[in-house]
Amino acid sequence: METDNKESIIDYQYKALKDGKSIRLLYLHTSSSYHQLPIEVSLCEFPIDACPSFGALSYAWSIDDDPAPSDRELLCDGASIKITKNCEAALKRLRRPKQDQILWVDAVCINQADLEERSLQVRLMRQIYTQASWVALWVGDASTAVDEESGLPLSDLGMDFIHDFAVEIAERTNSGQALNEGPLYQEFIKDRRAFQYSESEVFAPRVRGVWDVFHRNWWKRLWVIQEVALATDPTLLCGLKAETFHNLKIVIKALIRSEQPVDVMEFNSLFIAHTFHQFHVRHMIETGTMGKISPPGIKALDILNATRNTQASDPRDKIYGILGFFGPPATDTENIFPDPDYTKPAAELYADVSRAIILNTKNLDVLSSCYGFFKSTVPDLPSWVASWNDTPVQYFDGKIFNAAGSSTVVYEDCGDKLLMRIKGRHVDSVKLAGQIPDSIGYSNEACIELWRYWWKFASTLDSYPTGETVTDVFKDTLCWGSHLDYSRQQLGENKESFNAWLEILTGTDDTDIAAKRIFNDGEPFKYAHRATSVTWGRNMSITNKGYLAMVPIITKADDKIVIFQGSKLPFIVRTEDGTSKLGGPCYVRGMMDGEFATEEDAGAMDELEWFTLK
Repeated sequence: METDNKESIIDYQYKALKDGKSIRLLYLHTSSSYHQLPIEVSLCEFPIDACPSFGALSYAWSIDDDPAPSDRELLCDGASIKITKNCEAALKRLRRPKQDQILWVDAVCINQADLEERSLQVRLMRQIYTQASWVALWVGDASTAVDEESGLPLSDLGMDFIHDFAVEIAERTNSGQALNEGPLYQEFIKDRRAFQYSESEVFAPRVRGVWDVFHRNWWKRLWVIQEVALATDPTLLCGLKAETFHNLKIVIKALIRSEQPVDVMEFNSLFIAHTFHQFHVRHMIETGTMGKISPPGIKALDILNATRNTQASDPRDKIYGILGFFGPPATDTENIFPDPDYTKPAAELYADVSRAIILNTKNLDVLSSCYGFFKSTVPDLPSWVASWNDTPVQYFDGKIFNAAGSSTVVYEDCGDKLLMRIKGRHVDSVKLAGQIPDSIGYSNEACIELWRYWWKFASTLDSYPTGETVTDVFKDTLCWGSHLDYSRQQLGENKESFNAWLEILTGTDDTDIAAKRIFNDGEPFKYAHRATSVTWGRNMSITNKGYLAMVPIITKADDKIVIFQGSKLPFIVRTEDGTSKLGGPCYVRGMMDGEFATEEDAGAMDELEWFTLK
């Protein structure tokens, strides 16, 4: 039971580590009672290459999206180390009655108040998690919500369901039976349609339990991705339940396999969306797709994009939290990152990384997710710098386009780390931008109203510069020329679903009825579903040369359309007082495949101009 000792306990004083190759390990002392507090520990320093057998803890500092106060404490050799409630819960779960546990726990083993030490310890994360004998993935205590029939926490039911589901999948796979006919698979997907219009309470208790486990804050945390990916055999812990990560992988792989109806695939993908980063990156390692990639910079960008939707309390950790996937810069040419330095502002760090990727790859793929007209969570971030701390407004793969042809970046150092000076060709300008309401919730009804306006807007064009019909170009533009799986869409594809969609859109139904008819999973829904994702954060515009363009939402008349050397996409650029701001990529049918590319010969290069991006 918890002690009532109110005497003040002095704070633990960390001793400086001997060098950059040492770590501290936590000795978690025994207790005869699971609930006994405070937890007693000791810390010992070891060279990273001469550690005793130890386990590592992977956990989220907070159990929700709010910063967790460090209002709990460990008793370390008679002194106090402040920790969060979730860290305390994890250590209680791992504590044993008869034998000390030797662990590595970041919040305790690193002196978090010492920025220099934090910078040095980050470089050792790769070794720590690969050397750990076991890794516990703590997602939190059992849920407080219980199943009325059994009286058990929903998360307990969910953990049991995951185990049983993995067994069913393995058995049916080995015997050649269809996975989608398995009873647990059917139980998992049976409420998918009701879920579209309701919350997770529509699920049966066991599936609600899986939802509970898969939506813990741990899954959103950036640092856990490398902790999972580098671990030899990690185990997921939730309350008193445990499940191997291998079994979770079996379940996730089965749920997102391509041989499923589209509506089932999309429901499953939405259900497991929070977990995808951990499985995706670990799969990249296991299959060798994260091995040597040439040229340097491509692997860095791939991992940064794969981990982009995760969370870190410090935006610099969106960079430092993936360094475990790289060796030292001196021996790993793929490591194009600067050394960890927690004194460097996040904007400068992001600029250093974006520039390094551009100079190493000699292309501008990293700019595909830059939307300089939007406010970033990173203060003072330049418009040309990717904000890995923000969710990108991107539902396409820029690599499937080739706006600048075979050209490579033409770069000039301007002596300012926060400026990027590159060459490009001003090919067109925005003439008219569609009206945007003051507030858009992107509900089904809001999308209907926006699309109706855009259709009338586009219909003012009598013809199109490429000779294609305005209707075909509109269909293509509203989908950013690509499918939901980000593959390239041919102009004649999706005509049946588009025509069904357009018939309702241009009909006499009011907004509510039109929305119900279009978003009812029928033929019009196939087109609407793709168009919806591209609609978010964008507007439609008409250019001076008569092209239709999908542009960042606050694009204005007279903004330039520029194709930079080495870019796969055209970009919106706004120039004032000699410097330019990158608004973001745009889609312009007739400019996406090198039609306005400038070849790198002396005559053609005269068509280019320097842009100093701020």
